[in-house]
Amino acid sequence: MLYEITTSKKGANSIWLVEHFGVNQKTAWAFRQKVQAGMKSSEQYPLEGEVHVDEFEIGTPQKGEQGRSKSEKKIRVVIAFEHRDGKSGRGYAKIIDDYSTASLRPLFDTHIKSDANILADGWSGYKPLKEEYENLEQTLSDQGRNFKMLHIQIRNFKNWLRGVHSYCNREYLHKYIDEYFFRFNRRNHRGSILDKIIKRFVHSAPLTLNEIKINAI
Repeated sequence: MLYEITTSKKGANSIWLVEHFGVNQKTAWAFRQKVQAGMKSSEQYPLEGEVHVDEFEIGTPQKGEQGRSKSEKKIRVVIAFEHRDGKSGRGYAKIIDDYSTASLRPLFDTHIKSDANILADGWSGYKPLKEEYENLEQTLSDQGRNFKMLHIQIRNFKNWLRGVHSYCNREYLHKYIDEYFFRFNRRNHRGSILDKIIKRFVHSAPLTLNEIKINAI
């Protein structure tokens, strides 16, 4: 089960684990949650070089709500990827409450080097961050045309979430984000990815079902 979750390109949802390993649904779900906990970023390797940043939403579009409108039925996420000669390097994402500078800042402070060459769209929430990230520049998105690589990665993440897991509650989404980027950032080193997660488990305290549910809130 651990091998399939960590090394398969799309991972494995709990229903698939039930069908292939003969465990019950509760066991499969709890095991996946524990694996996802081990996939959380160490936060020791921030993005560097050229980094593109944008936000997106997960959820059904609501009538009369466009752009950065506020809706309780949509989950907002800010995402960043290294841009390497038109292709994507490593990436990270975080759930945000809104599009304010205060909500956008944690992704920068946790996952982007202060001297990185950062490109974001023209949204006003990014402007105050230039005081700490001097190489942050802004340009018009032009409906995503100026962030082609980044929008491809956003689409890939959404397709993975909808295709493999169908649905995800807001309280668990951050774990699915951790899972996705744990595998993505190691896509060129799949031979060692299982060893990496096993070492994390060996050096971590046991995680109970109650702790999983509490941490999700």
